[in-house]
Amino acid sequence: MKTFVLSVSAGLESVAKKEIEKQWWKIIETVDRLITFEGDFEVAAKVNLWSRVGNKVFLVLGEEENIEDFDDLYWLVNVIDFKKLIPEGSPIITKATSIRSELHHTPTIQSITKKSIIDNLGGWEIFENPDLPKFEILTLLLNNKARILLNLSWDALHKRWYRREAGEAPIKESLAAGLVLLSGWRFKEPFYDIFCGSWTIPIEAAMIAKNIAPWLKRKFSIVDLWFISEEKMADLKAEARLKKFDWDYRIFGTDIDEEMVIISQKNASDAGVWDDVSFEKRDFKKSIKPFVEWESLKWCLVTNPPYGLRLEADMEYIYKSIDDIFRKNPELWGWFISNYMEFDKISKKDFYKKRKLYNWAEKCYLWKKK
Repeated sequence: MKTFVLSVSAGLESVAKKEIEKQWWKIIETVDRLITFEGDFEVAAKVNLWSRVGNKVFLVLGEEENIEDFDDLYWLVNVIDFKKLIPEGSPIITKATSIRSELHHTPTIQSITKKSIIDNLGGWEIFENPDLPKFEILTLLLNNKARILLNLSWDALHKRWYRREAGEAPIKESLAAGLVLLSGWRFKEPFYDIFCGSWTIPIEAAMIAKNIAPWLKRKFSIVDLWFISEEKMADLKAEARLKKFDWDYRIFGTDIDEEMVIISQKNASDAGVWDDVSFEKRDFKKSIKPFVEWESLKWCLVTNPPYGLRLEADMEYIYKSIDDIFRKNPELWGWFISNYMEFDKISKKDFYKKRKLYNWAEKCYLWKKK
């Protein structure tokens, strides 16, 4: 059995944990932005293939508590048998992340890690052959606990293949999927996004409903580094395609920007959910009245309205209208994500519960009707 780590955005740990538990894989630990689990390399390959909210999958090469000086870090790295792991000539890339730890200067952490690896390999001069796959080693320090991790994903898992184009302020795909999963959407009920931009939230909703694995169309370093064969990964992808559902769903998205219609159509087509989502160009200000007047909306509403660095808008009007939609439709449920803190003044706090999340590096909150 090997030990692996799935990194996630802050606030999505519970969703990531459920993803792994759903497959009956053993969770060892869940901490800030990290899910540690056990399994074989096939398990790690499946997490790469199926995780909707994860960032990257790592193999744990070594770990130690109370790493508070660079000598300790050097020897932690040096005891790992890299000669069995890294073929001669393979490029080695070191990265570092430090959170609430004594060692916090990441360039130095990267340098010490690289030096220790080279010394471990016998001090021979490494000729980095660009034709060989690169080994990306992450030194992660969290509360002075150091972990030496090998990237088994390549690029971050939020970079879905379908989103070739996006609007001015796109929501991260993994966060969009997390919002859908947190919403409690029952797939037989309509799903709506009234500020859908490049359609990320509705597309992720459709992929979840249809049980489409989010990573059928990309390569992973777990294959390139020879931990899983290409044939085995092809079998896992074929198995995943057989798990797709072909039921009918009512998923709707609206946005004011006509250019987004074209981008959204391309993205939905690439994602394989073209027939599952209805998109309409609509001005929220001109179309809000029916939403507020209706009192029998049985939807799930998940949306990412304008805020912060996004396009300027009549914020107070928009957020008062969102509040009206939730209040006047008792059978409507779901979330909206924003950093517009004035909403707490617009609404009664006891009507909503709030949850902190990050959209990229921007701290936001989810508001959900209680």
